[in-house]
Amino acid sequence: MFNSYKEEAYFASSLYEFLRKEFLFFMKKFFLMVFTLIFIATGCYTVDNTKVTEKESPKSDIGEIKIPFLVYTNEPGNKHSAMLAYWDLNNSKVNLTEKMVYVSEDPNFVTPLFWDGDGRIVLRKTYYPTDEYKDKVDFVKGNDVGMVYGKDIEAKGNLDDNPEPIKKVKNYTLYLHNGSDVMEKNVPFLYKTKDDKGNDITVGEYNQPCFIDYDSKTGDITFIFDYQFETHSNIYVAKCNVGNIDKISWDEIRLPGGGVVYTPCPNNTMLVGSKYYIQCFKTLGEVDLKTRKATLLDDVAKECRSIVKEGSFKPDYSKDITPVGKYKDVLILNLPISTDTNVEPLICAFKDNKLLGAIHLKSDDRWDVIGPDKKVASSMDVKGKNLYKEFGADLMYFPGREDISY
Repeated sequence: MFNSYKEEAYFASSLYEFLRKEFLFFMKKFFLMVFTLIFIATGCYTVDNTKVTEKESPKSDIGEIKIPFLVYTNEPGNKHSAMLAYWDLNNSKVNLTEKMVYVSEDPNFVTPLFWDGDGRIVLRKTYYPTDEYKDKVDFVKGNDVGMVYGKDIEAKGNLDDNPEPIKKVKNYTLYLHNGSDVMEKNVPFLYKTKDDKGNDITVGEYNQPCFIDYDSKTGDITFIFDYQFETHSNIYVAKCNVGNIDKISWDEIRLPGGGVVYTPCPNNTMLVGSKYYIQCFKTLGEVDLKTRKATLLDDVAKECRSIVKEGSFKPDYSKDITPVGKYKDVLILNLPISTDTNVEPLICAFKDNKLLGAIHLKSDDRWDVIGPDKKVASSMDVKGKNLYKEFGADLMYFPGREDISY
């Protein structure tokens, strides 16, 4: 085959070099493939691990949320000081500051008529704000009995002159706050309809609104009334705009039945966005004003009641869940819970009906601050704070709660 030994040696040498190069090329491709697989696997593991961490941390899916609220200290002469506090929902902590907002000289009235948590606060004439808050205060008017106070709005029902034991409301005078300007308007929030027996009725004629709202940016005004029929309960939602205030639209919304008792008032209902929350017997009602859908939030009620394990004490009243405030898009609820000897408040924060945290005000003057995982994240002793108690518990006042002057 080969003409000489040299040709044979040359062929063998060439074959060896060819095979060596092919082997090296194959090994390079092999190691490159292995390295690529390791890189992909490592990358996938890192991404998955990050997702698990985010999933396990309930703080990761919400922005920074600090809820301002007021607590009250006992002062000499039967006075009470309103002190600013913050509830840090991201870190499940409470900060009681040394900042005083106002002093109340009337022991019968301690909380404001309205406070938005940032700017405007409505106080009675027996309250004295500190210098820092003087520019933010609106004092009640001289003859304000029966006036409802809400967000950038007050509403007073004007009675007719009919010689009846109970006067009828003929219209409402609205005081609309646009920064430093106050616009005064008269609006007849009266709606003629039929009751469950076919009789003529006028919603708003005898009953006060259970919630009012004014958006100073858009000019939208919302009034909510309730009406108790023999067979069911309704709410009636009146809407108009300050630019065309006589053009009022009405929505009639039937509330769920099943033995539920509804007692909506300004101080126990709350409007968060388009969702209107109502205190009702043992559960929580929600009405979406956009879709006009009314539901009972039994899951939210169960979520509240499962945060703290209750004791054996059984009070002689229903431990209803009460909306007590809102800040931005966070709803604040109050639920009385039982120990073995008495009842203690549990304050719960929800956003889009998801639990963000809670504060358990214990009778031994300790506050347990609870995270969204229902575990106690921090605890604080308030025994030396000399806090004012209402119904045996430290009084907290949260923004957004409306009230009626008496």
